[in-house]
Amino acid sequence: MKLLRILWLTAHPHPNEGEVGTPWIISLIAQLARRPNEIALTVLGTGADMAEPVEYYEADGVNYIFLNTPGRRQDLVTLFSRRVAILRAYVRHHHEEYDLIHVHGSESQLHVATAGLPTPALLSVQGIVWEYLKVLPFGDPLRRFMWLAASYYELRYLRQVRDVSCRTTWDTALSRRLSPGCHVHINWEMIRPQFFELNCAAEPAPEPGRPHFLFLGGAQVMKGFRETLEAFNLIRQQIPAKLIIVGQTQPERVHRHIRRKRLTAIGPDDLELRGMQSIDELQELMRQSFCLLHPSYIDNSPNTVCEAQVAGLPVVVTLVGGVGSLVEHERTGLAARLDPRAIADQVLRLCADEPLRQRLAQEAMRVARERHDPATITQRTLDIYRAILAREKAGTGAPAAPAAAAMPVAS
Repeated sequence: MKLLRILWLTAHPHPNEGEVGTPWIISLIAQLARRPNEIALTVLGTGADMAEPVEYYEADGVNYIFLNTPGRRQDLVTLFSRRVAILRAYVRHHHEEYDLIHVHGSESQLHVATAGLPTPALLSVQGIVWEYLKVLPFGDPLRRFMWLAASYYELRYLRQVRDVSCRTTWDTALSRRLSPGCHVHINWEMIRPQFFELNCAAEPAPEPGRPHFLFLGGAQVMKGFRETLEAFNLIRQQIPAKLIIVGQTQPERVHRHIRRKRLTAIGPDDLELRGMQSIDELQELMRQSFCLLHPSYIDNSPNTVCEAQVAGLPVVVTLVGGVGSLVEHERTGLAARLDPRAIADQVLRLCADEPLRQRLAQEAMRVARERHDPATITQRTLDIYRAILAREKAGTGAPAAPAAAAMPVAS
Protein backbone atom coordinates (compact mmCIF):
# COMPACT_ATOMS: atom_id res chain seq x y z
CA MET A 1 0.00 0.00 0.00
CA LYS A 2 1.41 3.37 -1.03
CA LEU A 3 2.43 5.73 1.76
CA LEU A 4 0.14 8.77 1.90
CA ARG A 5 1.98 12.09 2.10
CA ILE A 6 -0.57 14.41 3.71
CA LEU A 7 -0.29 18.09 4.60
CA TRP A 8 -2.69 19.45 7.19
CA LEU A 9 -3.59 23.13 7.39
CA THR A 10 -4.86 23.87 10.90
CA ALA A 11 -5.04 26.60 13.50
CA HIS A 12 -2.65 24.54 15.63
CA PRO A 13 -0.92 26.86 18.15
CA HIS A 14 2.81 27.50 18.08
CA PRO A 15 4.61 25.88 21.05
CA ASN A 16 5.64 29.32 22.35
CA GLU A 17 2.00 30.40 22.68
CA GLY A 18 1.49 28.11 25.64
CA GLU A 19 -1.91 26.99 24.39
CA VAL A 20 -3.30 23.52 23.91
CA GLY A 21 -4.52 22.75 20.42
CA THR A 22 -8.04 21.74 19.47
CA PRO A 23 -8.71 18.49 21.39
CA TRP A 24 -10.18 16.52 18.49
CA ILE A 25 -7.30 17.56 16.21
CA ILE A 26 -4.76 16.40 18.78
CA SER A 27 -6.62 13.12 19.25
CA LEU A 28 -6.75 12.41 15.51
CA ILE A 29 -3.06 13.25 15.11
CA ALA A 30 -2.26 10.73 17.84
CA GLN A 31 -4.30 8.02 16.11
CA LEU A 32 -2.78 8.65 12.67
CA ALA A 33 0.72 8.70 14.15
CA ARG A 34 0.18 5.04 15.01
CA ARG A 35 -0.07 4.21 11.30
CA PRO A 36 3.46 5.20 10.08
CA ASN A 37 3.38 2.62 7.30
CA GLU A 38 0.26 4.20 5.81
CA ILE A 39 0.60 7.95 6.33
CA ALA A 40 3.36 10.55 6.61
CA LEU A 41 1.66 13.52 8.26
CA THR A 42 2.85 17.13 8.23
CA VAL A 43 0.92 19.76 10.20
CA LEU A 44 1.22 23.38 9.01
CA GLY A 45 0.27 26.14 11.44
CA THR A 46 0.97 29.82 12.04
CA GLY A 47 2.34 31.86 14.91
CA ALA A 48 3.15 35.47 15.74
CA ASP A 49 6.47 36.91 16.96
CA MET A 50 8.42 33.81 15.95
CA ALA A 51 12.22 33.90 15.85
CA GLU A 52 12.33 32.75 12.21
CA PRO A 53 9.98 33.12 9.22
CA VAL A 54 9.56 29.32 9.19
CA GLU A 55 10.16 26.90 12.06
CA TYR A 56 10.20 23.10 11.99
CA TYR A 57 9.44 20.57 14.74
CA GLU A 58 9.01 16.81 14.96
CA ALA A 59 7.07 14.93 17.61
CA ASP A 60 5.94 11.30 17.74
CA GLY A 61 6.60 10.80 14.03
CA VAL A 62 4.61 13.88 12.94
CA ASN A 63 6.27 16.89 11.30
CA TYR A 64 5.16 20.38 12.33
CA ILE A 65 5.80 23.55 10.33
CA PHE A 66 4.96 27.04 11.61
CA LEU A 67 4.91 30.23 9.57
CA ASN A 68 5.52 33.62 11.18
CA THR A 69 2.37 35.70 10.61
CA PRO A 70 0.98 38.97 12.04
CA GLY A 71 -0.47 39.09 15.54
CA ARG A 72 -4.22 39.20 16.04
CA ARG A 73 -4.57 42.99 16.05
CA GLN A 74 -2.49 43.52 12.93
CA ASP A 75 -4.16 40.54 11.31
CA LEU A 76 -7.55 42.16 11.78
CA VAL A 77 -6.34 45.57 10.59
CA THR A 78 -5.17 43.98 7.33
CA LEU A 79 -8.45 42.02 7.05
CA PHE A 80 -6.38 38.82 7.30
CA SER A 81 -4.76 39.55 3.92
CA ARG A 82 -1.12 39.43 5.07
CA ARG A 83 -1.53 36.12 6.93
CA VAL A 84 -3.46 34.62 4.03
CA ALA A 85 -0.75 35.74 1.59
CA ILE A 86 2.05 34.18 3.69
CA LEU A 87 0.20 30.90 4.02
CA ARG A 88 -0.76 30.84 0.37
CA ALA A 89 2.81 31.55 -0.81
CA TYR A 90 4.22 28.69 1.28
CA VAL A 91 1.61 26.18 0.12
CA ARG A 92 2.04 27.18 -3.52
CA HIS A 93 5.78 26.62 -3.24
CA HIS A 94 5.57 23.24 -1.47
CA HIS A 95 2.27 21.63 -2.49
CA GLU A 96 3.93 19.19 -4.90
CA GLU A 97 5.68 17.52 -1.95
CA TYR A 98 2.34 16.10 -0.82
CA ASP A 99 -0.31 13.82 -2.27
CA LEU A 100 -3.20 15.70 -0.66
CA ILE A 101 -3.83 18.79 1.48
CA HIS A 102 -6.36 18.51 4.29
CA VAL A 103 -7.76 21.87 5.42
CA HIS A 104 -9.37 21.91 8.87
CA GLY A 105 -12.05 24.59 8.80
CA SER A 106 -12.74 27.69 6.74
CA GLU A 107 -13.11 30.09 9.68
CA SER A 108 -9.41 30.99 9.62
CA GLN A 109 -9.23 31.37 5.83
CA LEU A 110 -7.00 28.28 5.52
CA HIS A 111 -8.90 27.04 2.46
CA VAL A 112 -7.76 30.09 0.48
CA ALA A 113 -4.21 28.68 0.38
CA THR A 114 -5.29 25.72 -1.78
CA ALA A 115 -7.35 27.66 -4.34
CA GLY A 116 -6.25 26.93 -7.91
CA LEU A 117 -3.64 24.32 -7.00
CA PRO A 118 -3.45 21.01 -8.88
CA THR A 119 -2.80 19.06 -5.66
CA PRO A 120 -6.09 17.62 -4.35
CA ALA A 121 -7.49 19.33 -1.26
CA LEU A 122 -10.07 18.23 1.31
CA LEU A 123 -11.90 20.72 3.53
CA SER A 124 -13.24 19.53 6.88
CA VAL A 125 -16.20 21.77 7.62
CA GLN A 126 -16.23 23.07 11.18
CA GLY A 127 -18.64 25.98 11.29
CA ILE A 128 -19.62 28.33 8.49
CA VAL A 129 -19.00 31.89 9.72
CA TRP A 130 -21.51 33.33 7.25
CA GLU A 131 -24.26 31.27 8.90
CA TYR A 132 -23.08 32.10 12.41
CA LEU A 133 -23.12 35.79 11.57
CA LYS A 134 -26.85 35.62 10.87
CA VAL A 135 -27.66 34.88 14.52
CA LEU A 136 -24.95 36.98 16.19
CA PRO A 137 -26.72 39.21 18.73
CA PHE A 138 -26.39 42.96 18.38
CA GLY A 139 -24.03 44.71 20.75
CA ASP A 140 -20.83 42.97 19.59
CA PRO A 141 -19.57 45.21 16.75
CA LEU A 142 -15.96 43.94 16.80
CA ARG A 143 -16.99 40.30 16.42
CA ARG A 144 -19.47 41.30 13.71
CA PHE A 145 -16.70 43.08 11.80
CA MET A 146 -14.35 40.09 12.15
CA TRP A 147 -17.00 37.64 10.98
CA LEU A 148 -17.94 39.84 8.03
CA ALA A 149 -14.30 39.80 6.92
CA ALA A 150 -14.10 36.04 7.38
CA SER A 151 -17.35 35.58 5.47
CA TYR A 152 -15.85 37.32 2.47
CA TYR A 153 -13.19 34.61 2.17
CA GLU A 154 -15.77 31.88 2.67
CA LEU A 155 -18.23 33.11 0.07
CA ARG A 156 -15.50 33.86 -2.47
CA TYR A 157 -13.40 30.71 -2.15
CA LEU A 158 -15.66 27.91 -0.91
CA ARG A 159 -17.20 27.60 -4.36
CA GLN A 160 -13.82 26.29 -5.57
CA VAL A 161 -13.66 23.47 -3.01
CA ARG A 162 -14.13 20.07 -4.64
CA ASP A 163 -14.05 17.74 -1.62
CA VAL A 164 -15.54 18.37 1.80
CA SER A 165 -15.68 16.27 4.95
CA CYS A 166 -18.97 16.75 6.82
CA ARG A 167 -20.62 15.34 9.92
CA THR A 168 -24.20 16.55 10.11
CA THR A 169 -27.12 17.01 7.77
CA TRP A 170 -26.72 20.77 8.34
CA ASP A 171 -23.10 21.11 7.23
CA THR A 172 -23.76 18.69 4.36
CA ALA A 173 -26.57 20.88 3.00
CA LEU A 174 -24.51 24.06 3.46
CA SER A 175 -21.51 22.56 1.67
CA ARG A 176 -23.60 21.53 -1.33
CA ARG A 177 -25.07 25.00 -1.51
CA LEU A 178 -21.82 26.97 -1.07
CA SER A 179 -19.65 24.54 -3.08
CA PRO A 180 -21.90 23.40 -5.94
CA GLY A 181 -20.90 20.01 -7.32
CA CYS A 182 -18.57 19.18 -4.42
CA HIS A 183 -17.98 15.60 -3.29
CA VAL A 184 -19.22 15.10 0.29
CA HIS A 185 -17.43 12.61 2.55
CA ILE A 186 -18.88 11.79 5.98
CA ASN A 187 -16.63 11.51 9.01
CA TRP A 188 -17.14 12.45 12.64
CA GLU A 189 -14.68 14.22 14.91
CA MET A 190 -12.47 12.38 17.37
CA ILE A 191 -13.45 12.61 21.03
CA ARG A 192 -10.76 12.64 23.71
CA PRO A 193 -10.26 9.10 25.04
CA GLN A 194 -10.70 10.16 28.69
CA PHE A 195 -14.44 10.59 28.18
CA PHE A 196 -14.76 6.96 27.16
CA GLU A 197 -13.50 6.07 30.64
CA LEU A 198 -16.62 7.57 32.25
CA ASN A 199 -20.02 5.95 32.64
CA CYS A 200 -22.18 8.54 34.38
CA ALA A 201 -25.27 6.62 33.28
CA ALA A 202 -24.31 3.64 35.45
CA GLU A 203 -24.14 5.74 38.61
CA PRO A 204 -27.09 7.01 40.68
CA ALA A 205 -28.06 10.65 40.28
CA PRO A 206 -25.48 12.71 42.22
CA GLU A 207 -26.89 14.69 45.16
CA PRO A 208 -30.55 14.00 44.26
CA GLY A 209 -31.67 16.62 46.76
CA ARG A 210 -29.64 19.36 45.08
CA PRO A 211 -28.72 18.52 41.47
CA HIS A 212 -25.73 20.18 39.86
CA PHE A 213 -26.19 21.46 36.30
CA LEU A 214 -23.13 21.86 34.08
CA PHE A 215 -22.65 24.60 31.45
CA LEU A 216 -19.38 24.61 29.49
CA GLY A 217 -19.81 27.80 27.46
CA GLY A 218 -18.23 30.28 29.86
CA ALA A 219 -19.68 33.75 29.29
CA GLN A 220 -20.17 33.25 25.54
CA VAL A 221 -23.42 34.81 24.41
CA MET A 222 -23.63 32.51 21.37
CA LYS A 223 -23.41 29.47 23.65
CA GLY A 224 -26.44 30.70 25.55
CA PHE A 225 -24.91 31.71 28.88
CA ARG A 226 -27.59 34.38 29.43
CA GLU A 227 -30.44 31.97 28.68
CA THR A 228 -28.77 29.41 30.95
CA LEU A 229 -28.70 31.86 33.86
CA GLU A 230 -32.32 32.88 33.27
CA ALA A 231 -33.46 29.27 33.01
CA PHE A 232 -31.56 28.41 36.18
CA ASN A 233 -33.31 31.26 38.00
CA LEU A 234 -36.67 29.69 37.06
CA ILE A 235 -35.44 26.27 38.18
CA ARG A 236 -34.26 27.64 41.54
CA GLN A 237 -37.73 28.98 42.18
CA GLN A 238 -38.93 25.37 42.32
CA ILE A 239 -36.05 23.18 43.55
CA PRO A 240 -32.68 23.49 45.30
CA ALA A 241 -29.96 23.27 42.64
CA LYS A 242 -26.50 24.47 41.68
CA LEU A 243 -25.18 25.76 38.35
CA ILE A 244 -21.51 25.22 37.48
CA ILE A 245 -20.16 27.39 34.65
CA VAL A 246 -16.91 26.31 33.01
CA GLY A 247 -14.92 28.32 30.47
CA GLN A 248 -13.60 31.83 29.98
CA THR A 249 -15.79 33.84 32.31
CA GLN A 250 -15.52 37.31 33.75
CA PRO A 251 -17.37 37.04 37.10
CA GLU A 252 -18.54 40.66 36.94
CA ARG A 253 -20.11 40.05 33.53
CA VAL A 254 -22.09 37.11 34.90
CA HIS A 255 -23.22 38.94 38.04
CA ARG A 256 -24.09 42.03 36.01
CA HIS A 257 -26.51 39.96 33.95
CA ILE A 258 -27.99 38.51 37.14
CA ARG A 259 -28.55 42.02 38.50
CA ARG A 260 -29.87 43.46 35.24
CA LYS A 261 -32.41 40.66 34.76
CA ARG A 262 -33.22 40.56 38.51
CA LEU A 263 -32.52 36.86 38.81
CA THR A 264 -33.14 36.99 42.53
CA ALA A 265 -33.66 33.24 43.01
CA ILE A 266 -29.95 32.64 42.37
CA GLY A 267 -28.18 32.86 45.72
CA PRO A 268 -24.43 33.18 46.29
CA ASP A 269 -24.08 29.46 46.97
CA ASP A 270 -26.11 28.43 43.92
CA LEU A 271 -23.56 29.46 41.29
CA GLU A 272 -19.98 28.33 40.79
CA LEU A 273 -17.63 29.82 38.16
CA ARG A 274 -14.83 27.37 37.46
CA GLY A 275 -12.91 29.01 34.60
CA MET A 276 -10.91 26.76 32.27
CA GLN A 277 -10.55 23.18 33.48
CA SER A 278 -8.11 20.35 32.86
CA ILE A 279 -9.34 17.09 31.42
CA ASP A 280 -9.19 15.46 34.87
CA GLU A 281 -11.24 18.30 36.35
CA LEU A 282 -13.82 18.01 33.57
CA GLN A 283 -14.15 14.29 34.21
CA GLU A 284 -14.81 14.92 37.89
CA LEU A 285 -17.35 17.66 37.12
CA MET A 286 -19.26 15.29 34.84
CA ARG A 287 -19.34 12.67 37.59
CA GLN A 288 -20.81 15.26 39.96
CA SER A 289 -23.32 16.73 37.49
CA PHE A 290 -26.96 15.85 36.89
CA CYS A 291 -27.00 16.99 33.25
CA LEU A 292 -25.30 19.25 30.70
CA LEU A 293 -27.01 22.41 29.47
CA HIS A 294 -26.16 23.56 25.94
CA PRO A 295 -28.72 26.12 24.72
CA SER A 296 -26.60 27.61 21.94
CA TYR A 297 -27.69 30.02 19.21
CA ILE A 298 -26.01 27.95 16.48
CA ASP A 299 -23.61 25.00 16.33
CA ASN A 300 -22.54 22.28 13.96
CA SER A 301 -21.54 19.37 16.20
CA PRO A 302 -20.38 20.85 19.52
CA ASN A 303 -17.81 18.59 21.14
CA THR A 304 -19.10 19.46 24.61
CA VAL A 305 -22.37 17.72 23.75
CA CYS A 306 -20.57 14.80 22.11
CA GLU A 307 -18.25 14.38 25.11
CA ALA A 308 -21.17 14.42 27.54
CA GLN A 309 -23.02 11.80 25.50
CA VAL A 310 -19.94 9.57 25.29
CA ALA A 311 -19.57 9.90 29.08
CA GLY A 312 -23.23 9.05 29.71
CA LEU A 313 -24.21 12.49 31.03
CA PRO A 314 -27.73 13.54 29.93
CA VAL A 315 -27.97 16.69 27.79
CA VAL A 316 -30.55 19.44 27.35
CA VAL A 317 -29.92 21.34 24.11
CA THR A 318 -31.40 23.63 21.50
CA LEU A 319 -31.80 21.92 18.12
CA VAL A 320 -29.92 24.53 16.09
CA GLY A 321 -27.56 23.99 13.15
CA GLY A 322 -26.31 20.42 13.15
CA VAL A 323 -27.21 19.57 16.77
CA GLY A 324 -30.19 17.59 15.50
CA SER A 325 -27.71 15.06 14.08
CA LEU A 326 -26.40 14.52 17.63
CA VAL A 327 -29.54 14.66 19.76
CA GLU A 328 -32.89 13.07 19.05
CA HIS A 329 -35.46 14.55 21.42
CA GLU A 330 -36.57 12.08 24.10
CA ARG A 331 -34.23 9.39 22.80
CA THR A 332 -30.66 10.67 23.22
CA GLY A 333 -31.36 13.94 25.01
CA LEU A 334 -33.97 16.61 25.57
CA ALA A 335 -34.46 19.59 23.24
CA ALA A 336 -35.93 23.00 23.94
CA ARG A 337 -36.47 26.30 22.17
CA LEU A 338 -33.91 29.02 22.87
CA ASP A 339 -36.13 30.36 25.61
CA PRO A 340 -35.41 30.27 29.37
CA ARG A 341 -38.84 28.90 30.27
CA ALA A 342 -38.63 26.11 27.68
CA ILE A 343 -35.11 25.18 28.86
CA ALA A 344 -36.16 25.21 32.52
CA ASP A 345 -39.20 23.03 31.79
CA GLN A 346 -37.06 20.32 30.17
CA VAL A 347 -34.52 20.37 33.02
CA LEU A 348 -37.27 20.15 35.65
CA ARG A 349 -38.84 17.30 33.71
CA LEU A 350 -35.52 15.46 33.84
CA CYS A 351 -35.24 16.11 37.58
CA ALA A 352 -38.70 14.67 38.20
CA ASP A 353 -38.18 11.50 36.13
CA GLU A 354 -35.08 9.48 37.04
CA PRO A 355 -36.01 6.56 34.72
CA LEU A 356 -36.16 9.04 31.80
CA ARG A 357 -32.76 10.44 32.78
CA GLN A 358 -31.25 6.96 32.89
CA ARG A 359 -32.82 5.92 29.59
CA LEU A 360 -31.59 9.05 27.77
CA ALA A 361 -28.09 8.70 29.18
CA GLN A 362 -27.76 5.02 28.29
CA GLU A 363 -29.02 5.41 24.74
CA ALA A 364 -26.96 8.55 24.08
CA MET A 365 -23.84 6.79 25.35
CA ARG A 366 -24.46 3.79 23.12
CA VAL A 367 -25.03 5.90 20.01
CA ALA A 368 -22.21 8.38 20.70
CA ARG A 369 -19.58 5.72 21.38
CA GLU A 370 -20.37 4.10 18.07
CA ARG A 371 -20.45 7.47 16.30
CA HIS A 372 -17.09 8.56 17.71
CA ASP A 373 -15.29 5.23 17.68
CA PRO A 374 -11.58 6.14 17.28
CA ALA A 375 -10.70 3.20 15.05
CA THR A 376 -13.63 3.94 12.72
CA ILE A 377 -12.80 7.65 12.42
CA THR A 378 -9.11 6.95 11.81
CA GLN A 379 -9.82 4.36 9.13
CA ARG A 380 -12.45 6.55 7.49
CA THR A 381 -9.96 9.44 7.36
CA LEU A 382 -7.46 7.28 5.49
CA ASP A 383 -10.19 5.86 3.24
CA ILE A 384 -11.31 9.38 2.28
CA TYR A 385 -7.75 10.34 1.36
CA ARG A 386 -7.37 7.25 -0.81
CA ALA A 387 -10.79 7.69 -2.43
CA ILE A 388 -9.97 11.27 -3.48
CA LEU A 389 -6.60 10.27 -4.86
CA ALA A 390 -8.07 7.28 -6.72
CA ARG A 391 -10.69 9.53 -8.31
CA GLU A 392 -8.07 12.10 -9.29
CA LYS A 393 -5.88 9.40 -10.80
CA ALA A 394 -8.80 7.99 -12.76
CA GLY A 395 -9.66 11.48 -13.99
CA THR A 396 -13.36 11.12 -13.20
CA GLY A 397 -15.67 13.55 -11.49
CA ALA A 398 -17.81 10.82 -9.96
CA PRO A 399 -17.83 10.69 -6.15
CA ALA A 400 -15.89 7.79 -4.64
CA ALA A 401 -18.33 5.35 -3.02
CA PRO A 402 -16.26 4.27 0.04
CA ALA A 403 -15.92 7.84 1.29
CA ALA A 404 -19.42 9.07 0.55
CA ALA A 405 -21.53 6.02 1.29
CA ALA A 406 -22.46 6.76 4.89
CA MET A 407 -24.73 9.72 5.48
CA PRO A 408 -25.20 11.23 8.96
CA VAL A 409 -28.10 9.79 10.87
CA ALA A 410 -29.87 11.62 13.66
CA SER A 411 -28.80 10.01 16.90
